[in-house]
Amino acid sequence: VDIAYFGGFTYVQASARAGVKPLVQRERDQNFHSVFITQPGSSIQSLPDLKGRIFAFGDVNSTSGHLMPEYFMREARVDSEVLARAVYTGGHDATALAVANKKVDAGALDELVFARMMKDGKISEGQVRVFHVTPPFYDYVWAARKALDPKLADAFAAALLQLDANHAEHKNILDLLGATKYLRAEDSSYDKLRRAARDAGLLK
Repeated sequence: VDIAYFGGFTYVQASARAGVKPLVQRERDQNFHSVFITQPGSSIQSLPDLKGRIFAFGDVNSTSGHLMPEYFMREARVDSEVLARAVYTGGHDATALAVANKKVDAGALDELVFARMMKDGKISEGQVRVFHVTPPFYDYVWAARKALDPKLADAFAAALLQLDANHAEHKNILDLLGATKYLRAEDSSYDKLRRAARDAGLLK
């Protein structure tokens, strides 16, 4: 594979293992968030209120479904037993449904998946409510293998950077990719994710 689309944490892993090079990312991926949800009638109003509760993450390798929510929970000094006993549902949708169906007390997931599920009626305000939104972090990114011809990598990046939402044909492509515009991506932007992964024992 010459070029691939990574979540933030999987990019960090690929960078450490294979030296992949970041190319471009959607503007929204430089200002990404996870949302923490619980049931409408729950007494949980903030991260410290999670003490003694059953909490759900998504996939262990997910940036917005595990890595960064756990990082911010540790920063907020959430009781360590909550993290030790956390459930891993395997995906954002599954986390939302686990909370909606009262299988767990609370969970964290990708803000865009949450918005999509609400819009599509898969979950409703009668089932879940957001009680915390994380500070922003960097997430998804297009990256190239280390030895790829720089001209090819640059051509791929340029094609996405030139997409203009004011151009009808370009907007169709941007909409398909869930983007409004693309920006150049920098490896150093992921240092916070690297620290979070090391702190969680997920990256050596």
